[in-house]
Amino acid sequence: MRNHITFVTSAILLGCCSSTAIAQATVQPSEPTAEGGDIVVTAQKREQRIQDVPITVSAVTGARMAELGVNSLAEVALYIPGLRIQEQSANNPGFVIRGITSDSGSSQQGARVSLYANGVDISRTRGAYQDLYDLERIEVVKGPQATLFGTASAVGAVNLISAPARAGTSAQLIGTYGNYNRGQASGFLNVGNDTLAARVAFAYKYHDGFVRNIAGDPKVPNQNQGKVNQDDLNGQDQRGIRGSLRWAPTDRLTANLVLSYDGQRNPGTAFRSRAQAPTGGNGGDYSYAELSGSPFSESVLGARKLGLKRDVYDANLTVVAELAPGVTFTTVNGYRKFNSNEVFDADGGPAWYLEFGEDARGDQWSHEGRFNFTGDTYRASFGWNAFFENNLQRVPFSTEEGTT
Repeated sequence: MRNHITFVTSAILLGCCSSTAIAQATVQPSEPTAEGGDIVVTAQKREQRIQDVPITVSAVTGARMAELGVNSLAEVALYIPGLRIQEQSANNPGFVIRGITSDSGSSQQGARVSLYANGVDISRTRGAYQDLYDLERIEVVKGPQATLFGTASAVGAVNLISAPARAGTSAQLIGTYGNYNRGQASGFLNVGNDTLAARVAFAYKYHDGFVRNIAGDPKVPNQNQGKVNQDDLNGQDQRGIRGSLRWAPTDRLTANLVLSYDGQRNPGTAFRSRAQAPTGGNGGDYSYAELSGSPFSESVLGARKLGLKRDVYDANLTVVAELAPGVTFTTVNGYRKFNSNEVFDADGGPAWYLEFGEDARGDQWSHEGRFNFTGDTYRASFGWNAFFENNLQRVPFSTEEGTT
């Protein structure tokens, strides 16, 4: 267990806003906006048109993602140049920017690609995965961003921004069904006025495993080392809900509270061995699997079957106050709690050899305060942030000595 406290105070940043500054911007366009189709981003901790940002930033709007049918982190990365996201499992995503990955699985270590949700750092790998639904946009800032996003963002940063509560009444409900019992349902309800507005959004996604796992199947011969009929692999059982509340008593003060829950009950991941063939099969990439786990999975590894149980709770309070013309103060406050346990067959075959579990949990608190000054010729900002975390990671394994 590690208790980790970090304080960062940023220096005053003064910059001359030259009209010739060039932003290497990539935008996936959405429907035209009231501003003539301009995409507004917050890559520099202030709202700016993407073409006015003098750093390399890409943005994909929620409307565009809905058009494309994108509903996972791995899929959205296909539409952002230089970004790749590998969802090995919801407990172990990998983020790659410009060919450099954040490959640490530690629940204590900051990743080289920082991941943010509504301005709050959620980079710890076991708590990082977020389902994509009812988003305003995704911003990807490429290159070292230590000043604005912390020393961990040595390669870049990804910011997920949820759709805020808005004035007016609107609702949406979407459902789909496909093979492998693929079912999806998502939607939102938004109510309110210019002073007070609320929004609730949800998503549920399910499909059976598409890699057959014969371990423990009474219908076919198998070694059944784990003494249990395992589920088919690479399935999905995922749910999320988010509530947003916006309060704007005056034109100069806005407060946004966002509460969310993200959870998975997915079956095991198909770590298939090419050397250890399943009973009656082969080691080819498209063969069925025989991942049987350990007879002691429940008592030692934490679950009877291979799979993932993960719960993430998140709270975010952001307040923006205009103190004077061109002078604003912003504070972003976050709390995040994650608790996950994944049981997997690391040797990838029927042998009772390397059967692992991973129990990771943590609490994180963060606070940021920032003054922004904007004039006709100069911009400046001054701020501070604090990040507190208390994380634990335990990796038990089970093996049979004779096999070893």
